[in-house]
Amino acid sequence: MIGPAIVKKSLVYFDRRFAMYNEDLKQKFIAAYTKKDSTKAACLTLFNALEKYERNLNADICTINQKILEPIVNEIVSFRSKYKITRLSILKNYANYCISMKIPGACDGLLKVDTHGLDKVKTHLVSNPMMLQNYLNCLYEPETEETTNNIYRCFYWLAYAGIEEKDILNIRCTDIDFENRMIRYNGLNYPIYKEAVPAFKNCVCLTQFKYINPRHANDKYLNRVPGNQLLRGVKGMQDIKTMRVSLSRVSKKRIDEGKTNLKLSYQRVWLSGLFYRKYEREISGIPVSFMEDAVHFVGNKTYKLDSCRKSISNKTCEIAQNYEEDYQRWKFAFDLHDKF
Repeated sequence: MIGPAIVKKSLVYFDRRFAMYNEDLKQKFIAAYTKKDSTKAACLTLFNALEKYERNLNADICTINQKILEPIVNEIVSFRSKYKITRLSILKNYANYCISMKIPGACDGLLKVDTHGLDKVKTHLVSNPMMLQNYLNCLYEPETEETTNNIYRCFYWLAYAGIEEKDILNIRCTDIDFENRMIRYNGLNYPIYKEAVPAFKNCVCLTQFKYINPRHANDKYLNRVPGNQLLRGVKGMQDIKTMRVSLSRVSKKRIDEGKTNLKLSYQRVWLSGLFYRKYEREISGIPVSFMEDAVHFVGNKTYKLDSCRKSISNKTCEIAQNYEEDYQRWKFAFDLHDKF
């Protein structure tokens, strides 16, 4: 067993042997960027790897333009996805730090480096409940107007809570627990985020929805279909396909108007909610694992297993790894990586 003193000594040796370019600046950045030992070690490894390129160019990485940086960054970060995201995140934060500290010659070259499609995450997922609420506010009038659009708001809030799309029409008003902000369905509890409460209250409590006719000054209220289903409307029971089409149509209109660039769907909102809850656990010190989610995803599905994937167990591990990689991309896209 290696004792703490020996480990400490070896780290000192490592730093002396591989001196970083512009070391004082980078050490100040590391101190400001993170308190985690593992993240500090990742920073040291990355900056030490960059040292030879910086010395050849006689310039700090924060002062180099995008065109020159592209091949350097691609070579440095071309490892397994999880570590690639970590390194890209460090470089992005280092660039912002140097610019904010007004380091001579600091530019946005690192910020412009191609991130291999990671920016697409920003238009297909949301970072937190407030971002989803802002998107819904862009699509629809406020909840206080008490229109049928509260149903579409709840459609996405059910997704964000983690309820599968096939189950949403089975959610009853009596499944909604406002006191504990939970949806209690099929023996499981799903969260109701504070931003979602107004829409849920309307769908649970209102017996009528307002009908706003842009051609007339006076609005009118229409009775909802009798029953206990949460997403019931005024003309009949909602169906998933119709709701998808309606949401897609309104979303496209807002995109064309330049009011949003988000392209959400039930599954993308569901995945955003899953990642947000994992992130909440992670910042609380609880290790993140997607194995249970992968097991649930596999369920009773039938897979054609090739010679490289000889068991459902292997398939489940593969799905868990895919979740993990997408989670790392989500954190990077929304600047949440190693912020704790």
